[in-house]
Amino acid sequence: MRLLALFVALASTVAAASGPDLSAFASLPADPAPPELVRGLHYWISNENDLALFHDAVKDKGGVYVGVGSDQNYLLGAWARAEILVLLDFDQSIVDLHRVYRVVFQAAETPEDFRRLWGLKSRPEVRRLIQEGYTDPRERARALQAYGSARWAVERRLNRVVEQMAKASLPCFLVDEADYAHLRRLFLEGKVFMVRGDLTAKRTVSAVGRAVAQAGMKVGVLYLSNAEQYFPYDSRYRSNLRALPLDEASVVVRTSGQRGISHVKGTYYHYNTQSGASFLAWLEDAKTRDVRAMLRHAPPSGTVYGLSRLDIGPEEAREALKQRLLAKRPVKKGKKPRGLSRGEAVVR
Repeated sequence: MRLLALFVALASTVAAASGPDLSAFASLPADPAPPELVRGLHYWISNENDLALFHDAVKDKGGVYVGVGSDQNYLLGAWARAEILVLLDFDQSIVDLHRVYRVVFQAAETPEDFRRLWGLKSRPEVRRLIQEGYTDPRERARALQAYGSARWAVERRLNRVVEQMAKASLPCFLVDEADYAHLRRLFLEGKVFMVRGDLTAKRTVSAVGRAVAQAGMKVGVLYLSNAEQYFPYDSRYRSNLRALPLDEASVVVRTSGQRGISHVKGTYYHYNTQSGASFLAWLEDAKTRDVRAMLRHAPPSGTVYGLSRLDIGPEEAREALKQRLLAKRPVKKGKKPRGLSRGEAVVR
């Protein structure tokens, strides 16, 4: 037995030594805090209630998962079977909430126990986990504050996600053992990185790109939520996103609540999936000033109203949209030549 244990330990050491270099992820620089938050609110939970629409696009993409926001990243990251999670938000409070998720994932061996820990009766236990999990006084205080403010909303949101995924007949890390085990393993192995990052600032996103490249990996899933509707595609944003190692196999998933594009019926959002190569091509296009200008050219899925898929570049997409609009034009009936009575024919 001792020889077997020694062999297993040696094999683990060799595997770790030969694995990707993750050191750059551990030292990702934070962007400065924004001067103000959108509507002055902390978005503790997602209000995107149709994330099931992204399942097929992100499934088993692997690689590095990069996402903004809160709970939705765990659902998508598990479906993607991501090898590394990079969780960004320009609101430090959301980063602090991810730190609460970390200690809960590490402590809970099953999805049932995970959900129990977000319940009201588990508050003393979770506070203890936070206090024991963070030696830095500031990190500990911020995590405790985030937990105190967000716990009730997170519990409600997680229960809602369970219902939504059951209705869609899809696996969910809050119920499915394999999905949950995958996420928990990433936390236990130190492969989940959370940092205050602004998609339009100078430091974090470009540093993520360098870290992914240093590890010799690709971004499998880039989840942007509806962040892009709040800023133009300026030079900084284009530069940041071009720095991420995206390719044809990568997928970008986003939502948008803007006017002028279709929304899933009864919801706030349009849902879009896009290949990494397509996104890079649009970022090179000077005519594309914002996300709405791009999404207007995204072909509808043909299955769900308000869902689109964009896998082509701007020139091809513009021509395709032109042809779709021409095909929808009503055919004008020819006018009857003057001087003819009903039933007479024109002889040439």
